[in-house]
Amino acid sequence: MARKRFRLRDYKLLSLGVALWLAAPLGAAHAEEAPPQETQRVQTEAVDVEAQAAQEEAKYESQQKTIITKEDIEKKQAKAVEDIIFSETGVSRTVDAMGRVGISIRGAEPRHTLILVDGQPVLGDLAKYSGAADEVMRLGTENVERIEIIQGAASAKYGSDAIGGVVNIITKKAQHEPGVQFNVESMRRADDDHVFPYTNFFLRADSGDMGKFRIGLSGSKREVMPVYASVHRKNATIPALQGAEWNKVKDWLPTALRYYGDTATVGLVGTYDANKNNSFEFRVDHYAEDLIRDVKRTDSDLEPQQHFKRKTDRNSYNLGWRGMNKISDWNVELNYTSINEDDVSLINYAGKTTYEGKNELRYVDDVDHSQFDLKASANTQMGDKHLISYGFGYTRESGEGSRLKNSPNTSTRNINAWDYDKSLLIEKQDRLIRGDDNKHYIWSHIHDYKFSGNEANGLPHWDIDYEYYYYDKNKAGSFLPGIDYEKYDKYLKGKTQVDERPSWYPPSWPWQAHWPDGSDMDDKDYKSYMELRDRLRSENPSYPSGANIVEEYFKRGKNQDANAPKLNGKAFLEEYWSRDQRITVGSGTIQRYNLFVGDTWQMSKNTIFSPILRLDHSSLFGTNISGNLGITHNIGGNPHRRFKANIGTGYTEPGMGELWYNWEMYGSNPVGIGVAKMGWWWEGNPELKPEKSFNIDMSIEGESKDTTARLGIFHNRIRDYMSVYFTGRYMDFAPQLGESAKWMRAPDMIYSFKNIGQAEITGLEAEVSHKLSPFWNVKLGYTWLHAINKSDPLMPDRLIDRPKHKIDIGFSYENKQYGWSGQIWGDYYIDMLDSNTLANSANYYPVEPNAAVNSNKVYQSKTFGIWNLMIQKQLSPDAMVYFGVNNLFNHRDDDRATQERVYRFGANFKFDTAWKKKVRKAAGSPVALNETAEDEVPRLQGFLLKDFDESRKEGIEFFGDYQMRWNAHNGTNRPQSTYTENSSVSEAAQKNMLDADGHAFEQRVRVGASARLSENTDLTVVGSLSGRGDVDTAESLPDNKGLSEARLERAALTHKAKDWTFALGRIQEPMGVTGYWFGKEYDGVRAVYTNTAKDMQVRLGFGTFKHSTGVSDTAYTHVTNQSFYRPPTMVEFLGLDRDVTDPAHAADAGDQAYAAAKAAGDTAQTQNLYFYQQLKDAPTIADKMEVLKRMQSIVNQAYGSDLAKKTIPLSPPTFGSYVYYRIKDSHGNVKIKRTQVNFNGPDGETSEAGKAWARDMEKKFSIKPTDPDALQSDGSYFQKHSAEVESTYKELAEYRARENWRDYKFDSEGRPKSESLGEVWEMSSGRGKSSSDWTTKSDDYTFDGVVGTYSHQYEWSEPSPYKYKLTNVDVLKFFKEELYQKPSAEAQNNYGLSNMSQMGYEYLQLLDKIVSEAESGNKLPRASLGNVVGNLIKTTGVVLEKDDIPPLDKTFYLQVKKELAPNLGVTAWYLRSVGDKSHTMLAANGTGNDEHTFDQLANVIGVGAKWQIGKKTAVSFDYGQNRSAFGKYMNGHSTFDHPVRTDIFTPRGHQDGSVPTFWTARLDIGEADMDKPGTWNAFVDYKHFEHGSFFGGNGTDYLPDRYLDGIESFSIGGGYVPAKNWLLELFYTFDAKSTNQRDTLHGPESFKLGNYARAQVTYRF
Repeated sequence: MARKRFRLRDYKLLSLGVALWLAAPLGAAHAEEAPPQETQRVQTEAVDVEAQAAQEEAKYESQQKTIITKEDIEKKQAKAVEDIIFSETGVSRTVDAMGRVGISIRGAEPRHTLILVDGQPVLGDLAKYSGAADEVMRLGTENVERIEIIQGAASAKYGSDAIGGVVNIITKKAQHEPGVQFNVESMRRADDDHVFPYTNFFLRADSGDMGKFRIGLSGSKREVMPVYASVHRKNATIPALQGAEWNKVKDWLPTALRYYGDTATVGLVGTYDANKNNSFEFRVDHYAEDLIRDVKRTDSDLEPQQHFKRKTDRNSYNLGWRGMNKISDWNVELNYTSINEDDVSLINYAGKTTYEGKNELRYVDDVDHSQFDLKASANTQMGDKHLISYGFGYTRESGEGSRLKNSPNTSTRNINAWDYDKSLLIEKQDRLIRGDDNKHYIWSHIHDYKFSGNEANGLPHWDIDYEYYYYDKNKAGSFLPGIDYEKYDKYLKGKTQVDERPSWYPPSWPWQAHWPDGSDMDDKDYKSYMELRDRLRSENPSYPSGANIVEEYFKRGKNQDANAPKLNGKAFLEEYWSRDQRITVGSGTIQRYNLFVGDTWQMSKNTIFSPILRLDHSSLFGTNISGNLGITHNIGGNPHRRFKANIGTGYTEPGMGELWYNWEMYGSNPVGIGVAKMGWWWEGNPELKPEKSFNIDMSIEGESKDTTARLGIFHNRIRDYMSVYFTGRYMDFAPQLGESAKWMRAPDMIYSFKNIGQAEITGLEAEVSHKLSPFWNVKLGYTWLHAINKSDPLMPDRLIDRPKHKIDIGFSYENKQYGWSGQIWGDYYIDMLDSNTLANSANYYPVEPNAAVNSNKVYQSKTFGIWNLMIQKQLSPDAMVYFGVNNLFNHRDDDRATQERVYRFGANFKFDTAWKKKVRKAAGSPVALNETAEDEVPRLQGFLLKDFDESRKEGIEFFGDYQMRWNAHNGTNRPQSTYTENSSVSEAAQKNMLDADGHAFEQRVRVGASARLSENTDLTVVGSLSGRGDVDTAESLPDNKGLSEARLERAALTHKAKDWTFALGRIQEPMGVTGYWFGKEYDGVRAVYTNTAKDMQVRLGFGTFKHSTGVSDTAYTHVTNQSFYRPPTMVEFLGLDRDVTDPAHAADAGDQAYAAAKAAGDTAQTQNLYFYQQLKDAPTIADKMEVLKRMQSIVNQAYGSDLAKKTIPLSPPTFGSYVYYRIKDSHGNVKIKRTQVNFNGPDGETSEAGKAWARDMEKKFSIKPTDPDALQSDGSYFQKHSAEVESTYKELAEYRARENWRDYKFDSEGRPKSESLGEVWEMSSGRGKSSSDWTTKSDDYTFDGVVGTYSHQYEWSEPSPYKYKLTNVDVLKFFKEELYQKPSAEAQNNYGLSNMSQMGYEYLQLLDKIVSEAESGNKLPRASLGNVVGNLIKTTGVVLEKDDIPPLDKTFYLQVKKELAPNLGVTAWYLRSVGDKSHTMLAANGTGNDEHTFDQLANVIGVGAKWQIGKKTAVSFDYGQNRSAFGKYMNGHSTFDHPVRTDIFTPRGHQDGSVPTFWTARLDIGEADMDKPGTWNAFVDYKHFEHGSFFGGNGTDYLPDRYLDGIESFSIGGGYVPAKNWLLELFYTFDAKSTNQRDTLHGPESFKLGNYARAQVTYRF
């Protein structure tokens, strides 16, 4: 362990580390590994202290500080903060109801833990009540230098939110030595399908010192694994209905307890050392996440599956200045952070579906949160005993979101549901209420509800009267009609007016009013009707006096007719519709100022006293003063034994959410008939006050050679403690529903926040670390908590989610000689009240008196432990591999969102020059490798391109390389429907709409020759073999893995004449500085003029670019109108539309279409579609069976897997059929009995054994519908299967016989009994007679076998006693007659089909069911049917086509490059296509197309610059525009007419956009030289290419053109040379978003492309 060096005078001690720590909240900087000569010093009379290690500094700070170093992080291979922080003593993991994880320090709430990154508070949600929720998941650790955990109230140093403690994550700053680090990891669970379904990687590169400047870049991609529920969904269906066909559980997605998905981060840091006393630093970070979560708690079809989507972008910027002089040091920082979080909630009642959309939009929630900070701090030495720390800060926090509807500033905006999801459920209104409205509507629940105030019953609810009738109860003269819509719909709709009492009618006579249907109308309704009529007439005087204005008001208002009569100034439902698909957005701003002053007072040689006082002022909460008095004392003068104590105060301000929330976190859902789970509604409390705390702690600590230990006690008293509570009120969205129906739209419980009073937390912490041997170490931590609720009577006495005991155990092993190391560690939580186990917390409707919301809270106490394992092997100084297991013993707890056991495999690589530098020093060699001396100006590398190598000698050189690539694309895997009834997605555009996951391997062999023909002439030819014949940027995932396609990559003849170089042939020409816009080859000529004296180059050329340009794999699409053939719909296939208003007309449309096809002689349709009509047309039973054969064949091919799961059960002959069996006593006496043969399937049995037998018999007594033989009209199927049928029937008969006899021998409980035999039979020559035997008992008789199965007929004329004629049951004959020869009554009753056999009916109803339910009931045209019968339906409508960026043919260009300084170059270029062919673009407009023709594609201007920061570090920039009309067209968009809430998008042509631009910025560090093993490079870039600015053939070397055309994205990548001629490279592109919108079948959309990864290996020969 590093030790401070002390120079003592007069036995005085002063710790500079304490002073630096005190200034941390205002001046925290990134961490670096500073060389010794750069260590900061502050001289005093008494002390010369070097601050060399954070652990050493922590020893002399009065507050407990734990340091997690980067070595600790690497030993556990932690990828996120949550992977490591919860193993620290005193730090606990909390989980809220949404699965979000927080940090509790010393038993305080997660909101009392302030999380910082480099001293800057992390910015996330608008609320704080769950702490910085999920930040421990978001914050990666691979770029972290250390994590500091300050325990105890620290508001005096850090301000608000530090009641419990602080977690400060210190990231790495730019390093002095150049180096690159690359980590890769794969993870899997035991039951994952793929070998490594989840991967993480991290890349970090540093330039090293470049004079006074150094820079570092980093990037990471992490996959957050899903935490699936381990407990099966709750069975919410009553037992009697669980087996019903309609209640069979659908294929739901598994319930996830936390959000999961992809996260990515890219960062840039830099330091400029102006002089030895002043340095400037900057940090830029971009974080993006795309996460989802699916939740379904029960198996009830009434409860939907909830699907949550969360997309987040966070940008952080930091600029700092550090300075010092003889007595002071200071730090000034500017910070800005912004986060945009888009949350979407969908519900789905259909389960998993890969076809048409089934989602309903439940809510949308956009969070925009930003914070600006200015901080300044300083430390000044005052004499030899005092180090004064002081500073100030200013913060401005702004938030906006739809959750903050109660904020002082609100606005509204309309949304289009299609912008949030393109898989929405589309349906007509219910057939019983839609009337003439046949439009398809989307299912979106977004509505800007008008809520009532405090009603008489105290329950706020949706103000339906205001939205329906525009009735404002607070406005004088506002009229509420007594005749509401329900009465109109019941009595008045479509009928005449109510007759008015005649004026001549005597007032004293009774008058009976009548509704239009003649029924009596009571006086109240009559009066209300007349009042409504008169009010409407008075507000609408222009309406004809005789018009039925009441009818017009309701009817026209419902249909949104502009001429509808007005009531209270608006039409019926006008206010309602104005609020539909609209949200209210609230916003707020909080400004804060702070001042602080502190002292580090050297009271004696062994004692340091540290007082600090801080003043914070908030624009919302006024002024707060926090203080802390701390002391550190060396016990007995021994610096290795220390006593520490603190007395301090802390406070936490409420967040914007707690103040201004007004939103539905989740809605209510029915979970069974008559039962619903209520929703959760948040309501903010603007009267909240900050929480304040008083904290005392004391501890002793020390260390020896092998042991470090500490023991401490603490007490924290918190007043104005904030608590979440149920207000006792409900938000009712269906006030019109009575109590008996309320479960269908149950209310939400309204929760809010309040300051409840006081909580006290007392605890003890103990920790010991001991080195057991040179290889083994052990660490043991213990925390005891006594966390007491002092105020809330409904909560337990103990605070929840606080373990009474927490034990942290860790064992580590390290053998440096052999490179092996390992860790095993476990964390035990003992006796913890789990907040997610509240008894009765489900809070179902109807509300029971003893529900959890109305009673004292009871929580489950839990004790559990989780162990983890990590084993590592150091392969070399540069490489390490590891294997780990998280949750070693697979402890599962859904309440705590515990991840199941996870296996981890990974490797870390570090390549730097530090160790090489040491080797060279030792050998006396020059030290410099990649460094640039302080006074040396780096030269531009490769800016002026060298097209002719004059140093070469005459002759031929051969060269080549072999390359392997692995490409992977993460898609969104959208539903597969590519047709609607009048629209289609072309085959070319389907890739864009489906956006499926994909990966591909490709390889390439490239060989070439370069010949020096003369002193000034070269010839170069390069050819390649690969799996594709076009340029390698043309496709993102090529499907050919071979080497079957040849391509000439270069064939150039080059000649040099003085300052000119001329080239002819296939020439490579990068445009601009980066070459991103174009970096491939063209066929033509080029002339280059280079003036080395002026550091300038002019490049001009002409030729055809068609071999390497053109974007055929663009992600953009547009709509056109075309005639096309599409597959049939379910309705067209069956010939029945069950969605019509009147079921009697279900076949009408099919009848018409079938008749038309028949008249046109279209046998393809009349043979393969409209099967109901075909069956009606077939006159005989045999003819109908032939039709069904065709239908069965098609369904079997299209949905064979579904059909194979079904059977057609047979009903064996039962009525009048008896099985006769023998019984025999011990004396050999035989008697015959009989019982009826009956079979009603499992439902006909009472015992479980009987049901199991019946299920087995049902399988045997059934037909597989995939077998077409049963459709032979002659019944030959049964002849073919006669043996199986007869044996099964005999088995059935014997079972019934044995069962019948068992009833004589045993009672219902299985106890033996004795019973008279009763009816017995005698048989002779096919005849039988019965008699009654009431004397003989069953005791002595046993079953002796079956005689036979017979039907009987009583014959009076038979002279013998054997009156019954017995006939053997011919089961084959029975089935043939019953199933094939008799017309089916069920076919007639259910389908209206005569002359159809029962077997035909069984097949028809099953095939009907299969088709109707397949593809989740998809009502759109079905490609699966089209694949069998063909696309038979000719349609004229919208076809979605993929955009096509044509290749450039004849093109000239001019590039000018100029080096303005040795390290700075600029370029300007112009490219123009000439003599282009005419290119016509079609854009749908109404039912036709607009044509747009262009005869010029490219008219591009560009500029660029390159700054060579260091020898191996450079920044490049390109910007350009395509100013052609074609470019503006492609950068435009289609326009549509779109009635709200519908799927109607009528195209109205195309609107041009602005001039499309492109720009890119790139930072490169290092150089991977294939001639120099061990060299490396890394880069990060940002690209923004608008659609129409780019023509393909990009020069990135790592991205397909698809990821540039109309896309903005970040990329990070690097390469390493492990051996000469070998190059390993990895690239990752993320946050790829469209710069424009593309068309879909449901209007335009902004879109994202999945993250794209490429790994490649190149060998040069």
